[in-house]
Amino acid sequence: LQKGFILAHRNLAKLLRKLKRHEEADESERCAIYLFAGQAKSPEHNAVNAKKSIGRAAPLEYPLLYRAGMGTENVGGFLRAMAQMVRPMKILEIGAGYTTPFLLEALVNNQRVYDDGNLQGSYFKNYKYEPKLVVIDNMSLGELREKPGMRNILTSEISEFLEGEFEGKSLELQEKYGSFDFVWFDCGGLEEYQKFFEEYWCLCSDYVFFHFTFSDGVPNDAHKLILNSVPENADIFDIVEPHKRRQGSITMVRKKQ
Repeated sequence: LQKGFILAHRNLAKLLRKLKRHEEADESERCAIYLFAGQAKSPEHNAVNAKKSIGRAAPLEYPLLYRAGMGTENVGGFLRAMAQMVRPMKILEIGAGYTTPFLLEALVNNQRVYDDGNLQGSYFKNYKYEPKLVVIDNMSLGELREKPGMRNILTSEISEFLEGEFEGKSLELQEKYGSFDFVWFDCGGLEEYQKFFEEYWCLCSDYVFFHFTFSDGVPNDAHKLILNSVPENADIFDIVEPHKRRQGSITMVRKKQ
């Protein structure tokens, strides 16, 4: 129950492993490794990193949450890196899943700042970092918590879960959070994309990422809708995975300040 007590989670994982309760053990291990920023300084963590070899491919991260065919095995790490670079204060994810732990991990990691002599002093003037990850998904909270690896993510103090369809929730979010400077939309088809622009575009203040905007290497209808919906005061950039037929692209939009 003590916040940040990593040793307790590690010992619990070992015990669960002996009891052959492997899914629960995996969840405890992830809690120790990913949900506490202080783990990066631990001797155990450094020892594991020292043993890593670049001679072979690294295993898939968060394998319990990965769903084949969803095309997010590279997206998770990409979104995490982007969030750690641009340091958003409020992230909105529409459609929970494999990318959720990566987004939460980024916000946790952002609570530490490496001072290598290259920091911008004016950035930290009157700076207070209180990040929040808001996740909307039509799966019930009870069902989502039963998915291996999701329980600790949903109960994190910097995450909030809204159950149900995303339509009709923008006013509630705007009243509570104002706007979101990092939005990840991976939900439904063309109709849902249209509804997002109609209802949520005004809540987006900086970066917005859309999934599956190319099919067979060429822009699909979702991409066309984005181009027609985004005003001129925005930058658009496409990232396409050339080895995929579908679910292999991201379109990034940034509102100009």
